[in-house]
Amino acid sequence: MKTKALALAAGFAVAATGAEAADLIPAPIVDPVDYVRVCDAFGVGFFYIPGTETCLRIAGRVRADYNYFADWPDGFEVLAGFGDDDREDNRYRFRSRAYLYLDSRTSTEFGLLRTFTEVYFTSEFGLGDGDTVFTNPGDGSALVTLNRAFIQFGGFTFGRTQSFYDYLDAAFGTAQFFNANYSDTTTNVLAYTATFGNGFSVSASVEDSSERRVALADPLGLIPAGNPAFGSGYGGTRFPDIVGNIRVDQGWGSAQLMGAGHYLYSGLASAASEYGFAVGGGVSVNVPFGNDTRFGIQGSFTNGALSYVAETPIGPGVADGVFSAANELDKVTAFSVSGGGSISLSPRISLGAQAGFLYVDHANVQNVQSLDFRNYDGEVFVGYAPVEGFTLGLGAQYKYVDTEERGDGSALSTFFRAQRTF
Repeated sequence: MKTKALALAAGFAVAATGAEAADLIPAPIVDPVDYVRVCDAFGVGFFYIPGTETCLRIAGRVRADYNYFADWPDGFEVLAGFGDDDREDNRYRFRSRAYLYLDSRTSTEFGLLRTFTEVYFTSEFGLGDGDTVFTNPGDGSALVTLNRAFIQFGGFTFGRTQSFYDYLDAAFGTAQFFNANYSDTTTNVLAYTATFGNGFSVSASVEDSSERRVALADPLGLIPAGNPAFGSGYGGTRFPDIVGNIRVDQGWGSAQLMGAGHYLYSGLASAASEYGFAVGGGVSVNVPFGNDTRFGIQGSFTNGALSYVAETPIGPGVADGVFSAANELDKVTAFSVSGGGSISLSPRISLGAQAGFLYVDHANVQNVQSLDFRNYDGEVFVGYAPVEGFTLGLGAQYKYVDTEERGDGSALSTFFRAQRTF
């Protein structure tokens, strides 16, 4: 009897357990979480885009600049709209900028596939009206600049990036209000770079000629008013600029030889078009004393392509060519030399300085020799980094312009900068 009772109880227990098991809801199947992984193949800050083998780095910068200007014209005003005693001119400028950088890299069977984007947004006050060479809406609204957007693959570069002619491109300065006397231009390119090992490379590039058009001047009034070429003097685009360089980058520093061809296509049908050129070279040396000490120098000569020797030359008759008598187009020649250096005086204090010279010669242009001028530039910047990625700095830029027959003048831009890079 006792044995039957135990068996009966066991049977009820098994039945109850089976009923409870039948009532349980099956556990849902959860896909594994695809966490963001660090990508250490290309340096600090890269991570894998989830679900791909592409590494991405997102970076940024916020910069605030506060300028005070002084201009001393002695027959020639250096900074039109800034610094002198005219009531409409400006003595100060506040400027804020926000930068965004995106760098993606993927290793493929054909080599590295890379894209890079740099966009910055600018808001600045205190600028003058349309009599200045600088562009700004004047109401504090933000300007959006696509400074770089390029693809690199198998030695090719497609898109917008630094011109392959450029070398120092503000390496020792800030380009804070005006650039030194060398080329520092971002432009749209289609380029190929061949590397030969030991740091040697050769690049060939076709680049947007419209980025390099300064002007075709008409000082004698040969172009009738209302002619569509009366503005810059250039006609529509015909041929891109052809640019090439030979470069070496090694532990001691770097060096480069470069050249460019620029087509001066006139908007005036009766004037012949011309082909200009620029040649240059530079060297930068890592000096084995101090901390992060580096010095560099470069020079360029141009015949009909002024922006290759100075991005913002200031003087009378700033042009690639000049319409002379009989509606002929004469090319303007120029040369520049600039150099500088930088050093870290301590882990938190850095110093940079540079100087440059530009001479623009109209000797081959009929009746306009009075347009010859010279630019002398100097700049210094001291930076203090209380914490990593944050810099406070003081700087000054000075420019003296000496014209052949129209007087001379000088200008000073002093500034304080606060900058956070992350």
